Formats: sequence, structure tokens, C-alpha cells
Amino acid sequence: MSISRRQTLHIATGLLLGSVPFAKFAFAGAATGTLGLFAGQLRMHGHTDGQGDRASFFDPRGLATDPRGNIVVADAANALIRRITPEGVVSTLAGGAEDRVSKDGPAMQARFVGPDAVAVAPDGTIYIADSYANTIRKLGRDGMVSTLAGVVGRQGYADGQGSAAQFNHPVGIAVDPRSGDVLVADAYNNTLRRITPAGRVHTFAGQAGVNDHRDGPIGQALFNTPVGIAVDAKGTIFVSEYFNQDVRKITPDGQVSTLAGNPRRRGDADGRGRAALFRKPQQICLDAGGNIILADGGNHKVRRITPDGVVTTLAGQGQLDKVELGPLPGALITPYGVAPGPHGSVLVSSGEAVLRIQLAA
Repeated sequence: MSISRRQTLHIATGLLLGSVPFAKFAFAGAATGTLGLFAGQLRMHGHTDGQGDRASFFDPRGLATDPRGNIVVADAANALIRRITPEGVVSTLAGGAEDRVSKDGPAMQARFVGPDAVAVAPDGTIYIADSYANTIRKLGRDGMVSTLAGVVGRQGYADGQGSAAQFNHPVGIAVDPRSGDVLVADAYNNTLRRITPAGRVHTFAGQAGVNDHRDGPIGQALFNTPVGIAVDAKGTIFVSEYFNQDVRKITPDGQVSTLAGNPRRRGDADGRGRAALFRKPQQICLDAGGNIILADGGNHKVRRITPDGVVTTLAGQGQLDKVELGPLPGALITPYGVAPGPHGSVLVSSGEAVLRIQLAA
């Protein structure tokens, strides 16, 4: 899918966004709290810095929380990397608005093609999946952008050092807190890749060109379009799969299992394990309690998955094609990126804005 098609999609859906009277829905297991605007504008796209709704984005996608509690945003169609403070103040960290080329160098002179996801290391280094360039980029604490691995504009599959490695639409990205390695969900290669801080790439799960579903020992496991990845402090890895419609779990000893969702059936259902159903799941993150937060894009929902695979809905009303702010469940359009937010909240990119799910205490 080209970035222009994504722009067209978000422009079209953006016309449907709006604030309408909301109602609180009561159902078993429903989350209570509010859905609010954190930053950006519901109806309009742009690249303005500022606080709250004075700022604007153009197809914001991946989100990540830095060590100071700021939110880093892959502002995809703007080809920018943005930052939002806990108070909702937006600034631009790197890139040139809608100047979609690949260029390394000082942050404000550097350029990106189509950043889709971001991850932040414990030291504050930002890693970027520049998905439409098929590269993994790095924004160092010194303000310099460099290409960690991959070749600009060349889709393929190869392990190796730096530019010797190749990716095919890498979208999910995370940093292993134990090793500092960057973990990548290489979507169209159906593989999971690991990149050392020095830029050496190797594949640790999946088989390039084989899109399927198989649990078991990591060397035999198969994936279908992995798009989200997260890792906890113990080294357990979680992966969301767009076409398998599930969330997988990889233990530190190399065992792969399906935590939630059914690869043979898409749908919209809470429940445990395979009784839960997703539709075109997107990116994931971990909250402070070790739960997985999932942007369930096709269902227009944000879901929470406990460590033992119990799925509940935090926000969204299925196929309701609009945004409703106010008491949960509210409504979302095609949520994509998720991240822990201030005061125990969950942040989600939806439409042209970053929304905040604040659960009741």
C-alpha cells in the first residue's frame, strides 16, 4: 500500500470525525472512564506544533513513551517525528513536513519517507521504522539521525550488517531492555528480526515468504504479517499479526504460543485465548501491570489482554464509523498506535489525533 493511498483513506475518514452527543453503555466487563483528546485535531490534518488541539498531525501512527514520560509519535504522512509532553504540548523532533525522502544528519535537516513506528531505549535513543523506505533509523541523544539497518527504497530479505540487511515493510519496533537490541516486526517478510546496537541484523523467528500460523519451538514457528511487537523486562516478546488476527507470545526459552485471538476466524469478541476475536489488529504496547494493549484497527477498538490471555475492550464500539469523546466506551476510527500515557492512561492514535483513554480508579 502506498503512502498516498493511506493519505486518501485518512482524509476521507477524517471528514466523518466529529463530536456528537455521547451515551454511556453498560455491559458486562465494560471499562469505565473517559475518552478524550490529548493532542491534534479531529477534523483537520497539518503539521503545527502547540498544545492540545492547537497542534496538528497528518496520519499519526506509532507511539512510544520515553524515560521522562513524553510520547514520541511517528507522524507518518507528515514524515516527521514528533514529541508530546505529559501536558499535551507537541513539538517536532526530526524531519521536514511532507518532504518524503531519506536523509541522515542533524535532526531538523534529516528526512524520512514514511515513519510507521517508534521505540525509545532506556537512555532516550529513539528508533524509527521508516517503513516506506524499508529501513530502521536512529535518532541519537546528540540530535543526529542515522540509518541503523536496511537499504533505502530496496525491499527484500537479508540478514547482515547495516546496509547489507534488507527488510520488506518493517512496521513494529521495540527495544529489548536487557540487551539494547532493536526488535522488528518485518511485516511482508513474515519474520521477526533483531538488530544489535551496532546494526547487525538477524532473523530470530518466522520464515521469509511463508505466511502461516504455527506455534511451538521458535525455529519452527510461522507468522503471517506481524505488525506490532513489544518485549517485557524478562525478555518475553509479544507480537500482533494483521492477517492471523491474533497476539502471539514468545518466551525467553524460545517457545511460541497464541495468547489471544483465532487465526482461522476474524471477528469482535472479548474472552479468553481463542474465544477472543480481533479484526486487522495493529500495534501493541505493555502497560504498568504487564497487560498487552492492542489497537484493534478493523474493529475500531482498543483492547486489553492480561498475561493469561483474557481480552476486554477499553474503548470503541466496533463498526461505529465516527469519533465520540466522553464516557467510555466512546468511539474510535481505525486506531493504530498505542502507548502508556500520563496518570495511568492509555494513548491511541486515531484519525488525525492522539486520544487519551483514562480509566476510572
